Amino acid sequence: MSADPPKPRAVFDCMVFLQGAARRDGAAGACLLLVERKAVELFLSGEVLSEIRDVLNRPKVRHKFPALNDQRVEQFLQALENMAEIIHEVPRAVAYERDPRDEPYVNLAIAARAGFLVSRDGDFLDLANPSNADGALLRNLAPGLQILDPVSFLREVRRHSQTSP
Repeated sequence: MSADPPKPRAVFDCMVFLQGAARRDGAAGACLLLVERKAVELFLSGEVLSEIRDVLNRPKVRHKFPALNDQRVEQFLQALENMAEIIHEVPRAVAYERDPRDEPYVNLAIAARAGFLVSRDGDFLDLANPSNADGALLRNLAPGLQILDPVSFLREVRRHSQTSP
């Protein structure tokens, strides 16, 4: 009997969670659905969970996405904690001065040995640029890490599932 192929390991940035919680029918929602179906292994940290909670509870966000009420947000956060692997102690491998708010996600991806960091954030996506000095450091620390937007991530996971035995 052969073992199941390893699942893609991923870290999603906060906007993927916000967009997925607010609209399940978009690309971010599809990314979360892959986690729910156990097709992708998601990693979180306490710091990332705190930011997600903060963003989902902001009055401006709640006004823009009225479906995000207290009950739905708490259910969403509880589901994330149940589905994801939580890394409690994330070492600070990278000091990301360009956008310090992104640093917890980069360090989480390194600590989790994630294959994917999923974001629409231009600062993250720019790390994939070969001429970016921060990206070069990241490639040395996490050579297998791909930084993709949600649509590209979905395409990559689909490709991965089709090539696995």
